[in-house]
Amino acid sequence: MKHSEESTYERILAAAAKLFAKEGYAGTTTRQIVAEANASLASLQLHFKSKENLYYAVVEKTTKFFYTANASILDEINETDKRGLLDKETAWNLLVQLTAKMVEWAFCDEYRYEILLIQRELQNPSEVFEQLPDSLYDMFYYYEKLLKMLVDVKNDFEIKSVCFSVVMTLFDHSNYPRVLGRVLGCDVELPENKERVKVYVKNFMLSAIRTNLDRWNK
Repeated sequence: MKHSEESTYERILAAAAKLFAKEGYAGTTTRQIVAEANASLASLQLHFKSKENLYYAVVEKTTKFFYTANASILDEINETDKRGLLDKETAWNLLVQLTAKMVEWAFCDEYRYEILLIQRELQNPSEVFEQLPDSLYDMFYYYEKLLKMLVDVKNDFEIKSVCFSVVMTLFDHSNYPRVLGRVLGCDVELPENKERVKVYVKNFMLSAIRTNLDRWNK
């Protein structure tokens, strides 16, 4: 792909992510996307053929970023489990690391709209997909894998429910900066305040998980 073509491709992809995240799939038109991208309908059709294909491309880019940002901890979880070394202490340490990675991923400015789009798909599916890509559920899967190692009595329903609550709480905090800033009385876009928020979210999630573990293991 030539440089000029790559630039147009990326601009359309970024514009689509922003509009799909804010307005939804049905509420976004191809004309709005090319206007936002300073491109043409012909270039959108050349690179993506259709709005549906463009939506697939945005979601694929987003899930690839999830793996890139979290690859080291996901690989460590898989390798530790494969070697039969996933005991309670190790599972908790990995869960702490996973949570820290997830918080960094969720608050990444570069992918703000893509992350918002994931939240929209999980809460209010666009129906573009007959079934959401399995990769979107991996964030729940890895929490579930680790939590199952930390409980004495298995209760799949409760464990899965906690996984859902923890991950969606993470999305809620990352996608409401204006509301969060108003409640906290500070500008959460400032680096020092954003770091404080990330520490709080990480600790809040781990505290909620620990509370449930203590309850299950009584």
